[in-house]
Amino acid sequence: MKLSVVSLALMAIAAPASAVVGMDAKSAGAGYTGIASGDFTRAPLNPALLTRFQESDDLYIRLGVNALAKEYEDALDQVDDTQDAIERFEDKINAMDPNDPPTQADADALLRELEALDNTRLVGEANLDLGIFAPSKKLAWGLTIGGYVVGNGDFDYDDNDRVLVEQALVTGVFDPDQLQSEGVAHAVVVSEVALNLAREFKLPSIGEFSVGVSPKYQRLDTYLYRANINNYDNDDYFEDEYLSDDSGFNLDLGFYKSYGNWRFGLVGYNLIKHSIDNVEGNTISLEPTYAAAVAWQKGIFGATVEADLVEDESFVVDSNAPQLLQPRQMVRTGLELTWTHIQLRGGYVTDLSDNYEDLLTVGLGITPWDSFSLDLAAQFGDDEERGAALQLGWKF
Repeated sequence: MKLSVVSLALMAIAAPASAVVGMDAKSAGAGYTGIASGDFTRAPLNPALLTRFQESDDLYIRLGVNALAKEYEDALDQVDDTQDAIERFEDKINAMDPNDPPTQADADALLRELEALDNTRLVGEANLDLGIFAPSKKLAWGLTIGGYVVGNGDFDYDDNDRVLVEQALVTGVFDPDQLQSEGVAHAVVVSEVALNLAREFKLPSIGEFSVGVSPKYQRLDTYLYRANINNYDNDDYFEDEYLSDDSGFNLDLGFYKSYGNWRFGLVGYNLIKHSIDNVEGNTISLEPTYAAAVAWQKGIFGATVEADLVEDESFVVDSNAPQLLQPRQMVRTGLELTWTHIQLRGGYVTDLSDNYEDLLTVGLGITPWDSFSLDLAAQFGDDEERGAALQLGWKF
């Protein structure tokens, strides 16, 4: 069976290569920022933000989804074209029509499609979350249920297939199951339930500042599917033989402080390392990561800069195993303009580790009467890297 859009969504659907659960459309539109510039509605980014709210704010409920994929159209087309070429060549060999015998041109046509697999790759991430948040200076709380998936599909041409295809012209026998070119679908899904708690403190030398903590229960599921390109079948992805899972507890810790027009944020995500082995015995880990941010707000204009403080190696697999993600250390910048019930956002993301291409983001927020909110975002990068985010929210 050929790859479909549904199989892509299951295998590789996301924030850009940083995979932070709770990343919402507001953040996605402004370069995936929000650690310091956000308010209590973005507590999963920084639980300390639960103390940042307006007097009229009592409760906020949100539902959001975010997806990013790269090179997906070319990859889907190439796998379909290769499987079609295999079928055409097999039919011609089996028919052995003396009026239309298989030729070297037929073999070359199949080999071109097989060789093109070396340049075929799918990359994607996605997250989905549901949250409810109650702000307070004394003891704020929130509950988030969500998950995210990071995944890719990699396809490789094996030069031994040239011998197999060309021998078929001589022997009249072609078994496509003997092709050694293959496809590998590799993904990790992180599901979690997080309790967000925060409180504002005041010290003589520092003034007011907030600290937040998010204890959470996590489950990791790995998917590793490998098959000969002729038998590559997206219906097989979730067979038990390709899956493994593990679960445990984790913790996020956040800090927030404002000073005049300036905002400062510091967050540690997943402070407890969580590892799991896939079905081939490769260890995949969710590593602790740390990020800092500074934001400036005056009138209708807001700007922020955020940076990962260490290189993130979450979901990086040993070099001789199928890769999932590359090490990355992101720097994110975001802008937001607010006119009463309309917000325009823009942002830019770059990787200091040079393993990921830069990403441009744009976003729109609509908040009539500050009670209902609709947020949309789009992301654009090289190699057909495209993404979108949608979030609905209600304030009470």
